[in-house]
Amino acid sequence: MKKWYKLVFKQIQPIHIGQGSYGVVNETRIFIPGWTMWGALTKAYNLQKGNKLSENQDLFKNISCFYPCFDNEGKDVLFPEFNKGEFYLGDYSEDRFRAKFVDTFISTAINPRTNTALGESLHELNIVLPAVKKDYRENEMEDQIYWVGIIELEEDKEMPKEIYIGGDARYGLGKMVLGNKTALRNLPNDWKQKGGYIPVGAIHELPQKKIELLVETIAAWKGAGLNVRLIREGFYCVPGSTEHGNAIFVKGIYKEE
Repeated sequence: MKKWYKLVFKQIQPIHIGQGSYGVVNETRIFIPGWTMWGALTKAYNLQKGNKLSENQDLFKNISCFYPCFDNEGKDVLFPEFNKGEFYLGDYSEDRFRAKFVDTFISTAINPRTNTALGESLHELNIVLPAVKKDYRENEMEDQIYWVGIIELEEDKEMPKEIYIGGDARYGLGKMVLGNKTALRNLPNDWKQKGGYIPVGAIHELPQKKIELLVETIAAWKGAGLNVRLIREGFYCVPGSTEHGNAIFVKGIYKEE
């Protein structure tokens, strides 16, 4: 029997949540899309069980996006919303959140013969820190970030205790640990309205909605090359830009029930 659960992860290391590149700078999102959490949980589960990474693709698919909070029970979630065209997480505008919690990680490839940086190899990653920058601290709650989301699972399904968000673990980035798992009676309204991306086709009117083109692909090695196949693409309303109900999550994307 499946149930909805609320998951709360404690952020241990800085994380980079890919959004896009501008020159040498890779920006980070300030929330975690459901498909990113789905990938991290699936990979961690398969590694824990000694399975192939391609297995158990549907195990964690009904999952919301994950949002920050400052308590280990996930009571006060910083849900997304748009206010006069500006993105907010709770009471934090995007600019304020980035000023307090986002920093830049700089790396470059090194020429082993000369011990100097290789040309055009400078790489900057925006990263979300596990805690507020010291100079921007307003209260002790900001000293630790947790990430909260909901997921539909088989009852008492074993969950990975440790996951890595993003593909930058080799830089010491991405580690989070599961701190709290709470069974829910049903899918809460606040998560139905704000927890995931919504297909444009599910919305009858689109005034002042934030739209993003999402592309889902699957990649597999074929011979000596990597074969990438398109599964689906489409425009979706960004979380917080509209309200919607009577839906389930599929990798962080809403689907009509």
